[in-house]
Amino acid sequence: IASCGLAAAVLGVMVNVSGVFFTPIAEELGVGRGAVSLTFTITNLVFALGGMFTPRLVKSRNFKRMLLLSMIVFAGSTALLAIAPNLVLLYLLNAIRGLAAGVCGTVLVTIVINNWFYENTSLVTSIAMAFSGIAGAIFSPILSGIISSVGWRVAYLVNAGLVVLFELPAVLLPIGYFPSDVNYQPYGNKEPSDTASPAVSKATDDSDSVPSSSETSPSAVPFRFPLSLMIPLTIFAVLASYVASYPPHFPGVAESYGLTAAVGSVMLSICMAANSGGKILFGALADRFGAKKVIAILTNVIALGGLLLLILRVPTGLYVGSAMFGLCYGIGNLGVVTATRELAGREGYNVVYPTVSMVATIANAAGSSLVGFMYDAAGNYNSGLILAIALNLIMVALILFIYAKKKALDSGKVNG
Repeated sequence: IASCGLAAAVLGVMVNVSGVFFTPIAEELGVGRGAVSLTFTITNLVFALGGMFTPRLVKSRNFKRMLLLSMIVFAGSTALLAIAPNLVLLYLLNAIRGLAAGVCGTVLVTIVINNWFYENTSLVTSIAMAFSGIAGAIFSPILSGIISSVGWRVAYLVNAGLVVLFELPAVLLPIGYFPSDVNYQPYGNKEPSDTASPAVSKATDDSDSVPSSSETSPSAVPFRFPLSLMIPLTIFAVLASYVASYPPHFPGVAESYGLTAAVGSVMLSICMAANSGGKILFGALADRFGAKKVIAILTNVIALGGLLLLILRVPTGLYVGSAMFGLCYGIGNLGVVTATRELAGREGYNVVYPTVSMVATIANAAGSSLVGFMYDAAGNYNSGLILAIALNLIMVALILFIYAKKKALDSGKVNG
């Protein structure tokens, strides 16, 4: 429940509804959409830094205090957006709330789930992350309606209240960084492969690797992760994050096709519903078949959805395309999470994922602004959408390469 709430607050009511604010803010302040979408870029850049340092900042002894502090700063800075008179203050406040959200965001949620669940980890992670899509699907049209009736400033006040509502369970419920902190046992049996994959073990003595001495679990030991896996995994995460930066612009896409803002809002809601359902589907399938197969299939579906968005410019076609494209969040979140856990092992995950997540989140931030500026330059969203389609096809090849490389490393270890 706590993890679902954190995901809903950070990814749901901060990230996934951000697109409904772009156009009204741009119109009131008399600036371009690219300049306004830069607020989202700044949020994600600082969000990435917050996530990078989460394992160092959040420990068993200060777990609740850090959650409470991040909630206060996150909600407070969001509320202050309601009185921002210009872009400069919007940029500053978005940076502050991005940092607070990063501390209690995806990195913390997935690490805590890894610590608490040794079985069905992908499914549990997918359920938690699905609430980001549920929150986006529910509150995107609600906030859009508030903006239409009383303006975007009031909508930010509502947004701040939602942050508090969704983060309170994590603050109030008896949970800890580790189950042992509150006298619980992890769910399920720890698997032998959780300590480290062969590739990770092999890398311990290699100079071509990513070192760590971070204290991430009671039994954690320093280890090294091969750069030959780290680099393509990070590139994959970057591409997935760019693709996931496109849906917040769906309201603008609808308007660029001459359709109403309501159509764009429905597109975003459908996308968020697919976000939630797709994540749960991904988690269930990944626990059974592994991340590689599920990612390879779903990225092709996303590419097809992007093609529909490009060529079917009527509401029904856009709704279908939005549903298919909404699976991109499952790849950007759970695909990267599950692949990292399979490649680095459960213990290595706490070290490798924060770095991968930081770079990917920066890419997501840059991608959102890139889409906005591409619109400003061309007067439409076509080029950004074509790029997203192409990147999905590249991701299929890349994930197959990553797992083939891991298999080769594992074979090298076995053969001595």
